[in-house]
Amino acid sequence: MKTKTIAGIVILAILVVLVIAGLYFFSQIQEKVAFQNVEIDFEGVEIKDIDSQHITLNLNLRCYNPNKIPVTLDGADYEIYLQEIYVGNGSISERLTIPPDETKILISEVKVRYENLNQLLNIANEIIKRGGKVNITIKGNAYADFIGRISFPFKVEKEINLSREIVEKIKDLKNFKIF
Repeated sequence: MKTKTIAGIVILAILVVLVIAGLYFFSQIQEKVAFQNVEIDFEGVEIKDIDSQHITLNLNLRCYNPNKIPVTLDGADYEIYLQEIYVGNGSISERLTIPPDETKILISEVKVRYENLNQLLNIANEIIKRGGKVNITIKGNAYADFIGRISFPFKVEKEINLSREIVEKIKDLKNFKIF
C-alpha cells in the first residue's frame, strides 16, 4: 500500500511538473509569435558626439506592440541608408519588454564614419532641391531568446524632413570634401 501511495505521489509530481513546463513553453511560444507583429518605426535622430574618426548619433526607434500579450525584445542589429546610400549600422543589446497595446522608444547609438558621409555630400544638390526631404531606410533583425536566438527581420522606409538649419549647412558643405 505504501509503495502505491509513493508511486502515485511521484506520478502526480511528474504530471504537475510537465503541466507547468508545458504552460511555460506555451506562453513563451505565444510571446515569440506575437513579437512578429511588433511595429518598428523611425522616430528621430540626434547628434551625440563628433570626433576625428566618426560622428556618433542617437537613433530613436519607436516600437509598438499591437498584441494582447507583452512581448520582449532581446536585441537587434540594423543598417541605416539615406537616399539608398549606406550611412552606418547599429545594434541594441538591452532587453526591452513592451506591454500590450503600448509604444516604447528605443535609443540606439550609431557611429557614422566620415567616408560614408562623403557619399552623402555627393547628393547634396538633390537634398537641397527636395527642400531637405530625405528617404531613410533602416533594415535589420530583431532577436528574441527562446531555446536559442530567434531572428525576426524588419525594415523601415520613411521620408523625413531635415531641419532648415541642416539644409543650410548642407548648402555650405556641398563643395567640401572630407576625403
